[in-house]
Amino acid sequence: MNERGVTLTELLVSMAMLGMILGGVYTLQQQGLYSYLMGSAKVEAQQNARGAMDLMIRELRSATAVTAIAASDISFVDQDGKAVRYNLAGGDLQRTFDAAVDVLIGGTQNLAFTYQNSSGAPTAAPASVANVVITITTQPQATTTYSSNALKQQMVVQDQVRLRNML
Repeated sequence: MNERGVTLTELLVSMAMLGMILGGVYTLQQQGLYSYLMGSAKVEAQQNARGAMDLMIRELRSATAVTAIAASDISFVDQDGKAVRYNLAGGDLQRTFDAAVDVLIGGTQNLAFTYQNSSGAPTAAPASVANVVITITTQPQATTTYSSNALKQQMVVQDQVRLRNML
């Protein structure tokens, strides 16, 4: 018997086993990439919502007068006498400060303000607003062609702010 080489059957079996192993490695790598994209999208949405919420709360706490209110829009005067407005335009959360419009975050799906008077009852009069409940729903701004499902992470952040400097 001459055993200097491998038979065709042995070669086919080893190639099939190698193909299965490589298929498993590829699937594992794809799942890892999908998990990474999903996690990073969730972190981005959360950071955007928290950053915008922190700025709104800080400015609203020091507001001296609320000038206009709507379901997704609030205008007020800050401690320096400058007009400030937060509103949702398309998918952008905008901040207007002293007539200059800036986009705080993109990917904003919802911005909701609920206004309460000093006793906690809902109010529609800007002059009687003492508390504001803010709800922001965001998703990542970044778009990529890899996987749209991984990037559809939503983050809902809600907080309440008591206006301290109302005159």
